[in-house]
Amino acid sequence: MRRTRWLILAAILLIMFAVVSTYYAGVERARRDAPPPVKPLQGGLEGTAEGWHYRHNEGGCPVFEARAKRFRQEAEQPGHPAHMQLEDVGLMLFKDCGRTADQVTSAKAEYDAEAGTMFSDGEVQITMGVPTGDEPPAGRLVRIVSSGVRFDTKTGKASTDREATFGFAKSDGKAVGAEYDPNTRELHLKSQVALNWRKIDGAKPPMHIETTDLVYRERDANVALSPSAKLTRDTLRMDSAGPALVTLEKGVIRRVEAQNASGIQDDPDRKVEYGADALTMLMDEDGQVTRIEGAHNARLVSTSETGKTRVTSDRSTMDFAASGHQSNLTLALAIGNAVVESTPLAAKGANLPDTRILKSDTIQMRMRPGGKEIANVEAQAPGTLEFIPNRPGEPRRLLQGDYMWIVYGPNNTIDTFKSVNVHTRTEYPPRKKDEKRPPRLTGSRDLFARFDPQTQQISSLEQGVDFRYEEGDHKARADNASLDQAKDRMTLSGSARVFDSTGSTAADRIVMNQKSGDVVADGHVNSTRLPDKKQDSNPAMLSGDQPMQAKADHMTTADSNLQIHYQGNAVAWQGGNRVEADRIDFDRDNGAMRASGTVVSQFVDKSKKDKDGNPLPKEKQVSIFTVVRAPAMVYIDDDRMADYTGGAVLSRPNLVVKAREIKAYLKDAKSDSSLDKAIADGAVAIDQSSPGRTRVSSSEHAEYYTADQRIFLTGGHPQMVDSVKGTTKGRELTYFTIDDRLLVNGAESQRSESVIRRKK
Repeated sequence: MRRTRWLILAAILLIMFAVVSTYYAGVERARRDAPPPVKPLQGGLEGTAEGWHYRHNEGGCPVFEARAKRFRQEAEQPGHPAHMQLEDVGLMLFKDCGRTADQVTSAKAEYDAEAGTMFSDGEVQITMGVPTGDEPPAGRLVRIVSSGVRFDTKTGKASTDREATFGFAKSDGKAVGAEYDPNTRELHLKSQVALNWRKIDGAKPPMHIETTDLVYRERDANVALSPSAKLTRDTLRMDSAGPALVTLEKGVIRRVEAQNASGIQDDPDRKVEYGADALTMLMDEDGQVTRIEGAHNARLVSTSETGKTRVTSDRSTMDFAASGHQSNLTLALAIGNAVVESTPLAAKGANLPDTRILKSDTIQMRMRPGGKEIANVEAQAPGTLEFIPNRPGEPRRLLQGDYMWIVYGPNNTIDTFKSVNVHTRTEYPPRKKDEKRPPRLTGSRDLFARFDPQTQQISSLEQGVDFRYEEGDHKARADNASLDQAKDRMTLSGSARVFDSTGSTAADRIVMNQKSGDVVADGHVNSTRLPDKKQDSNPAMLSGDQPMQAKADHMTTADSNLQIHYQGNAVAWQGGNRVEADRIDFDRDNGAMRASGTVVSQFVDKSKKDKDGNPLPKEKQVSIFTVVRAPAMVYIDDDRMADYTGGAVLSRPNLVVKAREIKAYLKDAKSDSSLDKAIADGAVAIDQSSPGRTRVSSSEHAEYYTADQRIFLTGGHPQMVDSVKGTTKGRELTYFTIDDRLLVNGAESQRSESVIRRKK
C-alpha cells in the first residue's frame, strides 16, 4: 500500500473498526459463555468497566492495542439487540513489528453485535505513521477528522455522510460523505471534495483540487473525479466540465486526464487559456506542470498587453518549464487543421498592425524564456499566412507556402518570415469610388521578408528561384526579386523580364516602381513595344503596325511608359526602320523621339505595287534603304519629321547628302516609301553615282524628293559637277535623276553658267 497518499488514509479507520468489531464480537461470546458476572473475565480479556485495555500479538510482534476509559453493555430486549457503548476509545494499529503505528481515537462509539456494525456519532481522529519510539516520523504524518462514521464488520466497508477533514505534512483537504471498501481498496468521497496537495517540504504552491465526486483506486494508483473537476496551482487552473482521472506516482500527482476541459494561466502580464474535448496534464515530481495535451477541438489563447494569439487544432501539445513557483509555457504544437490567429491590441500613439492568421496541418510555436513572448513559429506542412488590415487604405495579403518560419522580436512583433514554394496575393482597396484594382500575385521557390517593428508592415521582401509576378496585365519573371516596401520598389535580377499588353522588357536587372509603374533596366536590355491601337493613324518612324523593338545597356521608363529612355549602344527598330545611338529617348505622349551620340537611322521603302495595287512578285521586290548619320536627331510625330543636327549624312542608293543639318520628312506607314523628302542646310554636298558617271553638287540649301527623284539646290553658290556633262552653276538648280533633266535658274544680275564636257 502507498501510505504516503492522503486518499488511502481512510483505510486506517476501516482497520480500526475491524479491530473493534472483532473485539466486541469476542466480548459478546465471552458474555454468553461466562459464569456469573462476579467471576473474572475470560478469553484473555483484561479490563473492567473502568480503564479497559486489550493488546494482540502475533509472532512476537504487536498487531493492535485497544483501550477505553469505560464501557457498558445494554441488556438485550425483544426487538432491541444488545449494544455496547464505549467511551474515550483509543486504538493502536502497529506496523513494522511495532516500530510505527496508526492511532485512532473517538470520544464515544456504539457497537451493534447483531448487525455487525459500529457507529461513532462524535468526532473520530486518525493519525497515521506515528513512531512508537523516539525516532521522528519517516514520512508523512497524516491526520483525519470526521464524525458519523459507520463500519460494517461483514463487508469491511466504512462510511460517513458527514464532513471529513484531513491533513498530512503541509497538505490538507475536506469532503462531505466518504466510503472505503477494503476488498476493492477503493475510497469514495461523495461530495464537496476539496484538496490542497503539497510536497512534504511545502516549498511549492499546492495543487488545489475541487470536485463533486471522487473515487480513489489504491491498486491502480489513480483518482476518478466526476461529474466535473477544478484543479488550481498558483496562476494555473484547469476546469473539467466532464469527468477527470488523476494518476499518482509515489504520492505525487503526475497525470490528469479530463473531458471537455479548459484552463488558464493568469500571470500579471500574460494570460494563457487552453482547452479541448479531451485534455491531459502531466506534472513532475515537484507537482509542476510539464505538459498539457489536448485532443479534439484543441485551443490555446495567449493574451498580453500587445495582442491576443489564438491557436486551434485537432490536437495540441503545450510544454512547460518550471521557474520558481510557476510553470512557464515553452512550446505549443498544434496538429491537424491548425490555425494561429494573432490579433493586435491598440497601443497608445501607435498604428494598429494587421491581424495575422496562419493555417497549416502542423504548427509549432516556441516561447522566449519566461513564457510571455513568442520566439518563433513554424508551419511544418503546406499552409497559408493571411494579413488582414485593421486600418483603412492598407492592403490585404495572403501567402501560401509548403513550409513557413516566423521569427518574432520584442512584444510579439514579427521580425522575419521565411517560406518555400511560395505564392502571394495582395489585394488593394480602391483609390476612388467604383475602382476595381487587380490583385498583385507573386510566386517563387524561396521567400524571405523583414517587418518594420513599429508598423508591423513588410519592410523588405526577397523572393528567389523562378520568381513570377502578375498585377492585371502587368507581369514579370526573374531568377530573383526583392521588394523595398517603403519605396514600393521591386528589383528583378537574373533573366529579368517585365511585360504587359503594350510590350515587354528583358534585362539582367530590372527595377520597378510599383506605385508609379516606372521601370529601370540594366544590362543586355531588350524591349518590345506593340503598336498603339488608340492612334488614328500610324506615324512613320518606329510606330507603325509592327512591334517596335529596342536594345541598350540601360533603359528607364516613366509616366506609365510614355517616357522611355535607352542609353549605351542603344538600338531601336521596327520592321526595316532602325535607329542607333548612344542615347535614344521616346516621348510617346508628345509623339517625339530624340537620339544623340553617333546617331544612325535607317528607313526602308516598301516594295512597289503594280498598277492594280497588287504586290509585285517577291523576285521583283527591291528594298531601298535611306541611312542618315548625325550626332543628334529629334523626331516629331505630328510633322513626321526627323531633324538631324551637328553634321549629318544621308545615304540612299547612288545618293549621299552631307550638311550641317538634314530634316527628313517621312510618309505614313501606308505609303510605299518611308522617306517623303529630305531638306539639307549648311554646307550642303550631294554625291550621285551611276555606272560610268558621277555628279557632285553643293549649295547652302538642298531639297530631295523621293516621289520624282528630284534634287533642288539653292542658297550660297549652287553648283553641280557632272563627270559627263560638265559643271553647272546657277541661283537655283533642279535635277531629275529619273530622266536626267537639269533645270537652271540664274541670278537677276548674273546668268546661269554651264561648262559642257565634250566626249573624246
